[in-house]
Amino acid sequence: MKKRKAVVLFVTLMLMLLLLSIVSVFLNKTKESKDDVTSSFAMIQTNFIMHNLFKYLKTIKFNEETIHYTSMTPIPLNIGQSNLILKLNSAQRYININAFVNSAIKDNLINDKFILLLTKYKLKEPYFFLDLLKDTVDNDKESRNSKNSEIIKAYPIFRNSKIYNQTHLDKIIDFYFEKTGDATIYNVPFSEIFSFTNSTVDINFLSYESMKILFDDANQNTLKTIADYPDVYAKLEDLPFDQYYMKKINKGMLGHKISTTTNILSISIDINYKEQFKSKINFEYNAKTKKPSNYKIDIIKLEKAD
Repeated sequence: MKKRKAVVLFVTLMLMLLLLSIVSVFLNKTKESKDDVTSSFAMIQTNFIMHNLFKYLKTIKFNEETIHYTSMTPIPLNIGQSNLILKLNSAQRYININAFVNSAIKDNLINDKFILLLTKYKLKEPYFFLDLLKDTVDNDKESRNSKNSEIIKAYPIFRNSKIYNQTHLDKIIDFYFEKTGDATIYNVPFSEIFSFTNSTVDINFLSYESMKILFDDANQNTLKTIADYPDVYAKLEDLPFDQYYMKKINKGMLGHKISTTTNILSISIDINYKEQFKSKINFEYNAKTKKPSNYKIDIIKLEKAD
């Protein structure tokens, strides 16, 4: 009980430190702007806010407990002229689609698991879609079993060698629909299952659905126990798998290393600046190197004055 209270206190102190640090920066550096807000100003101000946020994220030491507690509740920050909502989670809570597809190329059993996943969502031509994925991650320009599964032949500027991001995957999905007319492809929750860059997953943050894919031959009650566990597992040996299954996990699953540690964070920031504009930013943050990546301003919306 004392240990849990200490953890909660630590998390609270960390959040207070983050808040106070950002408040200090903004109160000292954020200047009044003209009321006639333009898109260019909103973009500059958004990047200015994020520049200072990045500097002060470096002062925070993230650990598994901190990430666990902050992932459950968005953090409101009322700072100077800006209201921010910070959402944070482990970026290692997804299955790397590139690792999964490459494993499916090498192993027929894993290939069948991928087909089973697509069949679950009632795709009419799951083998064709998987061939599209395979022909994207390999470097040659020869179609596999399915005809016309090399998108680069139809669209020469299409990129091969891996699936780079959600936009790239969306192009593959659209191509599948273009060739088959099968709209059920849009019902597959790809963004809730897959990532594109990290093949080490943190089991503390995996959803139950993702666990069922990675550990499809495990006891389902055990997976549910892990998914519903209200705290974090400190090490793999604490997981409620038997000794035989732990040996499998230690060797890796579907091309993934299983871990109980997060190094890459997924962070989302909603900014409301003086009720003049709103912006939304998403990025990943490496807790070890203290560097952001995949920085993207998803939306900037100007607010009309009354």
